[in-house]
Amino acid sequence: MEFFSILIKLKPMENLVKIFDSLNIPKQLLDKSESLLKALFGPSFEEFSGLLADQVKLKRFNNQVKILTKAQERLRKNNINPQKVSLKVLAPLIEYSSLEEEENLQVKWSNLISNILGGDKDIVFHQNCITILSRISSETAKLLDQLHELLEKKRNDQYQRHLQYYNQTKEKQPNLNPSPPLNPNKYSLDSFTFSISLLSEELNIPISELEFSISNLISFGLLKWETDVDVSATKSYYDSDRIDVDVNVYNNINFIFTIIGDKFIKICKD
Repeated sequence: MEFFSILIKLKPMENLVKIFDSLNIPKQLLDKSESLLKALFGPSFEEFSGLLADQVKLKRFNNQVKILTKAQERLRKNNINPQKVSLKVLAPLIEYSSLEEEENLQVKWSNLISNILGGDKDIVFHQNCITILSRISSETAKLLDQLHELLEKKRNDQYQRHLQYYNQTKEKQPNLNPSPPLNPNKYSLDSFTFSISLLSEELNIPISELEFSISNLISFGLLKWETDVDVSATKSYYDSDRIDVDVNVYNNINFIFTIIGDKFIKICKD
């Protein structure tokens, strides 16, 4: 806070060295950090003294305007009246969304905002969504969307199979009165398994890179490894009347979506 107070007091074109002198920063440290500061702030570096705080604020304000404008358009398009939102959700929502400069992620922020303003009251889920969206990169978000498209295809394919079976049964055995197929979104996510090795070929991503990306998504709680359990029973080597049971739980290279992951992608979609 002291640093930014000094920036505000100084005139825009005052010498940069005066700022660091007032903060008692050694000149050798200033010399070493100059190239980094120029890389970070670009052309604004020469007027660093008075413009740094304003530049950051302006960028964040521009980001907020873009995101909130898109959210407002979405609400108007769907005839949704904005609802009151808990401050626990609203404060981090505005704070983190203002930091986003990637256009495709700004769209996701606007979708998230419009869905939250649309009346969904699940505060804990919204807080999780805000945290996740603030942490993922544009490339990770793109991969997640690709995976979810494949999930939707798997859902639809299963629905079509069930629908075909239902229609054929009704036609050939009308007395059976079979149950109609579930809505695709009602299918258990555990039914749809993804193999990293197959996805690597399909998405043209090196398997090591894909595995690393999937591990990151798993750490966010959006995906999870498909767990295998191996149970074996053998006679005890030391006591013939006793049975030793070994239970091994392990992960392999297959994964599935979590409920949080499925809902997170949907709430951030158009």
